[in-house]
Formats: sequence, structure tokens, C-alpha cells
Amino acid sequence: MRYILCLCLLFGLSYPMHGSIHVDGARFRTQDGRQILLRGINVGGDTKVPPFRSIRGDKDFAPLRGWGFNSVRLLFNWEAFEPQAGAYDWDYLNSYRQTVDWAAQHDLLVIVDIHQDAFSRFAVRGCGEGFPRWALPPFQKAAVPDNGEACKNWSVQMFLDISMHTAWHHFHRNTYGVRDRYLLMVQHLAQAVADAPNLVGFDLMNEPWGLEKSELPTLYHDAGRIVQTIIPGTVLFLSAHALTSTGLIASQLPPIPLDNIVHSSHFYDPGLQTFQSWSAWTLQTTQGHWRKILQRWSSPLYLGEFGAPAHLPNAADYIDAIYDLMDRELYSGAQWVYTPQWNAVTKDGWNQEDFSINDDQGRLRGTYRPRPFVEETPGDIVSMQWSETAKTLSLVYEPRVLPEEVKIVIPARLEWIGVEVKEGERSHQCEMENAHRLRCVRDQGPRLTQRSLTFLFRAR
Repeated sequence: MRYILCLCLLFGLSYPMHGSIHVDGARFRTQDGRQILLRGINVGGDTKVPPFRSIRGDKDFAPLRGWGFNSVRLLFNWEAFEPQAGAYDWDYLNSYRQTVDWAAQHDLLVIVDIHQDAFSRFAVRGCGEGFPRWALPPFQKAAVPDNGEACKNWSVQMFLDISMHTAWHHFHRNTYGVRDRYLLMVQHLAQAVADAPNLVGFDLMNEPWGLEKSELPTLYHDAGRIVQTIIPGTVLFLSAHALTSTGLIASQLPPIPLDNIVHSSHFYDPGLQTFQSWSAWTLQTTQGHWRKILQRWSSPLYLGEFGAPAHLPNAADYIDAIYDLMDRELYSGAQWVYTPQWNAVTKDGWNQEDFSINDDQGRLRGTYRPRPFVEETPGDIVSMQWSETAKTLSLVYEPRVLPEEVKIVIPARLEWIGVEVKEGERSHQCEMENAHRLRCVRDQGPRLTQRSLTFLFRAR
């Protein structure tokens, strides 16, 4: 199988350089050298179960720009694509590509997310998702998929389930060829989305299990090489071990020797569901881990998942605290989760999880308060801070690209009313580029000096 994969890469299709967004040290940059921040949402919770489609049409993406997002982390389900080994559902792959195109119609960038939790719907008492049934070791009895009320504590069940850990063990060792089939699946997926103009990159495996210093780096290198052979220049988002999502365990995942790699950390305060409260100490501890990762990797940190159940009384404060940290540290990321078909009975559609930011009427539920952010700057952002009380967004940047063009994402709940500049500086010329993006341009003035801007807003 490895020989076949090599032949496919050598003689198969090769697409032109994508590279519209790339990694430059701890920053994401556009092709013309501007720094860009990615603030997005995961889509969607019910992608994990049949019929494996969360988006029904481009209109499902319509609210996202108005909610202050510029990107989506779009779940891809391996079971849906390859329900039988070697037998592909091409309609599913085509529908996934169609969904990427629908996102582009609403000016949304896409990160492809090969998603799994607890290995498979046929593992962990039917509470997992992602890997097909045939990916289980042949000596293991497949569970009957449940993903309902009995799976509320799926994360605890996953941790204690020896069979699931055994399945991961054999996957990494390719005992039964499942790892080879995973790499071939990655190849098909990369070919399907290779020419999508809004593609940023690939998250190669959501919250995996495996040894961080050996098994995961090897897997990511093999899969990443395939993706970047088909789509040169695409960004690779590399998730740490599943247990690091608590924030209490530091990731030991080393950077792999490929271009454009990003550490994709996840964070869920373990006290949130256990005690229905969150701890500033846990968030600070996690931040310490992330800073060490950035020093090792010399790459941006992408917070691929964070969120809270909507019923928790302090969920909004928790999410605001994470966004405040992301603003201070200039992190990109995607909140969990937007499920357009959320309802009060099945909730997110998987294991009775209830993290969706929207209700069944398409309204925000209170676990997310849209805020403006600096989407692009002509150089390096030095600092960015949003004040909900004053309704001001403060920006300091070092210009390196002419013309000096700053773009601000403005959610629908706010109206831009002006910009203040540091005393003695000439103001930028600002205008609304569209309903949710402000464009400010300064085409004259000295270069390599700091600019200080304060954008003023009021509630609609």
C-alpha cells in the first residue's frame, strides 16, 4: 500500500501553488506580506453522525460574518467517505467540496478538519465517531452506535476503554493496514479541495491518541507530505494528544520537518462540566504551556477548539476570558461549535452535547458575544484590545507593507462611528468595504514606525 501511495504522489495530479496564507514565525501572513488573524467557528456538531452533513446550503453560512467570524474549521468524517474499506462514497466527498465552495460565497476561509472522537461510532459503547467500522482490529467486537443519552460522559468512557486504546495502538503500527488507508483517504480529500481559493489548510487528525514524541509526529509527517505534494504551500494544523485539551497536561508534540506547520491546541476547562464552573488558574496554566509550545515551534498557535455548554450560568464570562486572552496574545482559533440544525431534543446532534452557539431559530444563545477584531494589518500587530464597556478596539502595529491597509471585522451588533489616532499622526482614510468589514488605508508617511489606532463603535 505504501508503494501505491508513492506512485500516486509521483504520477498523480499536482496542483498549482496555493499559498494565499502562510506561516511566518509566530504569524499568519497573506501572499503580499500582511498579517492576518483567523477567528472562526467549528462546523458542525451533527457532522459526526448519519447523514454526516451539517450544512444544507450556502444560506447556512450566511450568519457567520455578521457574528464576527472570518473562517470555519469544517469537519470531515472518514466513516462517511469510506464506509467499507476501499469502497468510497464519492457523493459525500463531492458534497464536502460543495460545502467549501458555499463557505467561499460568504467570504469565509476554510480549514479542513479530519475529525474523530474516541476513534469510532463502533467503539466505546457506541459513543465515538470518525473512523469507519472496518478500522477496528478484526478481533474486536464492534459496538452498536448510540451517540445519545447514554453517551453524555463519553470522554470518561473513552479514557477507561481498553479496546479503544488497543485500536489506536494497531492503527499507529499499521497492523491491519488501516494507517495506509488513512493516508490514501487524505490523498483523495486533498485532491478534492486542492483548487478551492478559500482553503487555508488541513487539520490532519482531531484530538488523536498516540505517543506525542514518536507516533503522532510520524503520522503527521506522512500525511502532511501527501497534502503538501498535492497542494504546495498549504498550512498544516497539528492537534496535540486528546488529553492535553484539559489544559492541565502540557503537549510534548515536537514540530515536524515540513513547511507551514501550526500547533493546533484545544482547551476545555475540566471543571466546566464537572462542577459547572471555570477557573482562571486553569486558563493561566494552559497559557503557560502554550507559550512554551510557541518557543519550541516558532509558529502561530491556533486554538482549534474551545467552548462551553450553553446552559452554564457563567459560560459567557468564560468564553469572553478566552477571547480576551486570544486578543492579548494575538492567537487565531475557532470556537466549538455552530450546528445550524440544533434543536432542544438532540442538541448538537452527538452524545447530547450542547455547545452550539445558535438556537433553533438561528439566534445566538449567549455563550458567544461577537466582538470586532483586526483581520489584516500591513505588517506586524504589536497589540490589540477590545473593550466591551467602552466599545473601543485599540490597535498598535508596525507597518511594513505599502499601502498601509488595515481591515477590521465588525459584527452586526455594532456600528463603527470613527477612529482616533495618536496625537500628531495623520489619520487613515476609512470606509466600510462591505456590511461587516472596515477598510482603512494610509498611503503616505514614514515606514517602520508604530501606528496607534482606536476604533470607536456603538451598539446597534
